[in-house]
Amino acid sequence: KNLQNGGRNPYLFSSELCIASVLSLSVSLLFSPDGERIKSNGFFDQWTMHTLIPVFTNAIGGIVVGLVTKYAGSVRKGFALIFGMV
Repeated sequence: KNLQNGGRNPYLFSSELCIASVLSLSVSLLFSPDGERIKSNGFFDQWTMHTLIPVFTNAIGGIVVGLVTKYAGSVRKGFALIFGMV
């Protein structure tokens, strides 16, 4: 209900979710072999223009989820998700 009453900005909500994801992924990279590869070669090693397609799609999807949650509510969002998968 907090998002529906105009109490929070949906873009801020999406940004908060992004920050939580970045923090958890950063901690997991500290203890994995992939983290060592990123340290030696850099984060964007072997990226192409095709790599950016899912990155931008995921970013836009996160903003849409924030907007839907704000204006329709989480219950309606859940129903829309279920009907979209069927």
